[in-house]
Amino acid sequence: MEEYFLKSRGIAYRTNIFIPERKTLLFVHGLSGSLSAWYQYEKIFENNYNLITFDLRGHGLSSRPTRRGYVMREFVEDICALLMELGVERCSIVSHSFGTLIAMEFTRAHPEIVERNIFLAPAYGVYHFKISKLLANLGAALAMAPLRLRAYSRTDYARFYPTPDYSVARIGTDILNMGLRSYLRSLRVVFEQNYNPHWAELACTSLLVHGDRDSIMPVAHARKLAKVLKNSKLIELSGANHILVLNNVKDVADEIEKFVRE
Repeated sequence: MEEYFLKSRGIAYRTNIFIPERKTLLFVHGLSGSLSAWYQYEKIFENNYNLITFDLRGHGLSSRPTRRGYVMREFVEDICALLMELGVERCSIVSHSFGTLIAMEFTRAHPEIVERNIFLAPAYGVYHFKISKLLANLGAALAMAPLRLRAYSRTDYARFYPTPDYSVARIGTDILNMGLRSYLRSLRVVFEQNYNPHWAELACTSLLVHGDRDSIMPVAHARKLAKVLKNSKLIELSGANHILVLNNVKDVADEIEKFVRE
């Protein structure tokens, strides 16, 4: 895997050597994370697939846009520009948590590109108007605060295996690495609108992988989403929490492999 930077969008990304006859997998990490969440998956898949991992805007080594740059449309356009830069016409998307909202919205906007979706701990049913208003007010109050405490970077998740859902050490490190202002602005995107009705528009085949011990997004939400998505399959991992991407690499990778190969 090699490191690159898409200057036109300010997006840091990694790819392996693309081979035309191979399938392409695009990985979208969750809120406050970075492409470092996918390092183990890069090792597992890089010899059999064309891989793209990237830092969301405001995360990892990607640029920190102005306040107006933190809207869902821009997250979606980042993916579009990245795929165009790499000449990718079709791919399957593996996404986690907040990343599942971005993958869903990208699929709605560009259904011709997405072969399959793999949603890990999908963020279905997260909309709460009161929380949205609170975040909007908090974000406005902190908009001018000097919230960058150190250089932007990616978290070394090897330090946190295994990790609970609400790990103060992991979450604190993530926020320090991305900057509090970027975190709050990205968090606001999660609650700025009700995404729930949009999921039903997806027509491509989808796999949902969810932990039955997820305390951030309970598995009941995934069960409801499985009924909403027309062509979907739900896999429940016993004992797994919301951070199944880090804690259950082998199980998650096995499910991705089986699904993509079907």
